[in-house]
Amino acid sequence: MKKIILTIAVISAFAIYSHVNAQGIGVGVKAGANFANQSVTDISTDTKTGFHGGVYVVLAFSEKWALQPELLYSGQGSDWPDSKADFNYMSIPVLLRYKPISVLSIEAGPQFSSLLSAKIDGEDVKESIKNSDFGLAVGATAHLPLGLNAGLRYVWGFTNVSEMTLVSEVKNSMVQLSVGWTLIGAK
Repeated sequence: MKKIILTIAVISAFAIYSHVNAQGIGVGVKAGANFANQSVTDISTDTKTGFHGGVYVVLAFSEKWALQPELLYSGQGSDWPDSKADFNYMSIPVLLRYKPISVLSIEAGPQFSSLLSAKIDGEDVKESIKNSDFGLAVGATAHLPLGLNAGLRYVWGFTNVSEMTLVSEVKNSMVQLSVGWTLIGAK
């Protein structure tokens, strides 16, 4: 009985893998560093290094064009003159990807983010920060052998995320360096 179940599982996995490859769909994981900053009214801020990681799906229309939605945890914020802002988001970039050559893609699209937590100097300020952020992500990815990739992206936040009375405007921005691995399907 165990051999029959194992055989069915292997055949099913192969069938799913073949279907995904035939449809131009890929699934992968990625992680990397964020170099985040915030544009704050009348305050000079410094870059904060954080982490991002999650999953992506490649929906290839052709050899050159694809749509790449992602679901990423993203640690952001900045260092203010007398304090440290730590904002954590669940981000969903939806990128249109163009491959001018097989080893390089250029990508751009909107990014929607939902606030998970917000702290300034360790104090919870989530009630003073808007629950969502919207921006534009633009970048490039180098496609390496074995489904590996390395990417560089810039994300501009368009939303004033501040609901604080002392700070009238806070907008997020960041540079992301990432490594990824397309596990199955389209690269």
